[in-house]
Amino acid sequence: MLFVAPHLAASAGVRQLALFAHLAALVLGFGAVLTLDWFALMWLLRRRSLATVVQVARGVHAPIWLGLGGLALSGVVLAPDTSAPLTMVKLVAVLVVAINGLFGPQVQQRLAEVDIEPPSWRLLLAATLVMAISQAGWWTATAVGFLNAQQ
Repeated sequence: MLFVAPHLAASAGVRQLALFAHLAALVLGFGAVLTLDWFALMWLLRRRSLATVVQVARGVHAPIWLGLGGLALSGVVLAPDTSAPLTMVKLVAVLVVAINGLFGPQVQQRLAEVDIEPPSWRLLLAATLVMAISQAGWWTATAVGFLNAQQ
């Protein structure tokens, strides 16, 4: 993305389509993340079972990755200023989200293996870290995208 975006010239119409695709991918990916984290919060409040949270995690896995991929592809067409510090912050946030997303299924699998017993503190800490890093990355990228659009 860093190497392609500065050299890609798109017409105004293509950029408008890319902006729509970017926003749609944000709704898809970040919406799925928020849904999962909502169910996790409901589990912490004892309003949902751990099995339900794991089931939701399995269901939102594909939309999260489709959204993240859609954001990356459409973002290249939007021709971001890759020399701007804020844009670099956004790109790092997206990279962190992607790397963190590779650990999510591992934690999900370990949670799925938990029987009726509550998960260990270590597993809860891992799940909390994955969730917190995800939230921080998605919110950072969203905020920077908003700020860059104002310029």
